[in-house]
Amino acid sequence: MVNAGPISPDDIFDLPSKAEAAILYLSIGITLASIFPLAYAIWFRNFPPMKAQHVSTTVIIGIGGIIFNISNNLMEGMAGYDGALGLCGLWGVWGMFTFGLSVFLSAINMRLVLFYRVFITGNTTARSNSAIVNFSRRFWPFFALWLPSLVTGIVISALRGQQGAWLLEDYGLRVCTFSMGYLLWTNIYFIIMIVLSWVLYFRMRKVANAFNGFRMAIWTLVVSTLIMVVGMVVNYLEGSRYPWGRITIAVTNMVTINGYIWMIFGPPVIGHLFWREQTMRNYMNTLHKDSLIARQTRGGDMYKHAYVKSEIDLHENAHYDQAESFSYDIHNQEDKLAPSQFEFQSPMAVFSTDMRRML
Repeated sequence: MVNAGPISPDDIFDLPSKAEAAILYLSIGITLASIFPLAYAIWFRNFPPMKAQHVSTTVIIGIGGIIFNISNNLMEGMAGYDGALGLCGLWGVWGMFTFGLSVFLSAINMRLVLFYRVFITGNTTARSNSAIVNFSRRFWPFFALWLPSLVTGIVISALRGQQGAWLLEDYGLRVCTFSMGYLLWTNIYFIIMIVLSWVLYFRMRKVANAFNGFRMAIWTLVVSTLIMVVGMVVNYLEGSRYPWGRITIAVTNMVTINGYIWMIFGPPVIGHLFWREQTMRNYMNTLHKDSLIARQTRGGDMYKHAYVKSEIDLHENAHYDQAESFSYDIHNQEDKLAPSQFEFQSPMAVFSTDMRRML
């Protein structure tokens, strides 16, 4: 809700309906359930099919999405504004924007930057003996993109009066509202972030589309863009004043954010739980197919330079010995096998001695 001038609570807010309460509880339940694949992926991050999803960056995307989803529902007043629910600055400034949507979009762009380094610049960050230096060199774009939101949150919190987001109390009604200036700035900031992510994607798509992992990036952009477009359109129509608008935003966020988390981590998590060996076979088969496509589209030099590094250097902890041996073994086998032999060569025999440790 936006405060554009003198307002009355009756003009900007309809009390939550029973349908809103049901959607709120459903959304919170599904969102909390999505914490499971994130935690599972962190714990078993060295499982190669899990590691291929760039666990650290993707988990940050998921955490940012979860914080935004819950905070947005509370800020919209789907549960009312009594007690702690009336802390509008917490839910609006820090929950929705600083640690929610800003973290979500910054991590999305960070994931695309990792792809960009491999497929376009061909440069991977030189390693040093300092873990802090390595971390800073790899992930500085994330902090650079997130910093404006953090600074904005600190400044808004330091100002007195009705700044950013606050609780409007009048005529016996309590309702959270945003100032027009703050909302305008955040919308501009998020539009820039969305545009940047699409620019990075289109800059890489002709080179990187041969790789199965990169083809999933389009769904990341669709999710982030859909969340922004639906939210802006509903607020432009002043739909957040009414139950239908708040329900539309809540359902959109619930489906897109949780669907993305399960789409990325669902297959490797379920595979690790129930079909570990088959999941490894499928993972290796995908590597074989990707390598063959890469050679056909860009030639052997591109494959050696980009694909091997995408499987070794692109992962945040590129010291997993088995994963390295996978990539190099595939490359060595391709030099020995004719294309007709490349349909699916089960790698399980090659790595049978290490399979127990891998799983």
